[in-house]
Amino acid sequence: MSSYEQTAALLKGLMSNLMSTDNNVRSQAETALNSEWRDVQPQTLLGSLAFLVHRDNEATARAFAAVLLRRIAFQDVKAGDNKEDERTVWSLVPNGVHQAVKNELLGALKDETDRGTRHKLCDTISEITNNEGKNALVFSV
Repeated sequence: MSSYEQTAALLKGLMSNLMSTDNNVRSQAETALNSEWRDVQPQTLLGSLAFLVHRDNEATARAFAAVLLRRIAFQDVKAGDNKEDERTVWSLVPNGVHQAVKNELLGALKDETDRGTRHKLCDTISEITNNEGKNALVFSV
């Protein structure tokens, strides 16, 4: 079992709380996502979301993971005390994580049968491509 697979199970529980109709539950889940995942272990968060996009059994979970991955990866975070230190979550994680995420997304694109999920997945891949420019072409097949 990969480390992304282990943390993906924890993250999936948080994702269900993010979809809750109860504002308190959803708000607590958003706080946990940011403070316990994005701010502390962004590489694990992005890798686990990519794992869910490719390997979860439920199309709704795969689609939501793709949307979360896209939104979180290119969200601005403060890396220091000045405004100039703002960077995206994607820019803070190592290249090895970038490649692992890209590999999972390409595998998901190859395997996905649900049209709505495939559309969200393509949006995520497109966002990575737009933000990386020439480097995005290094998606290995």
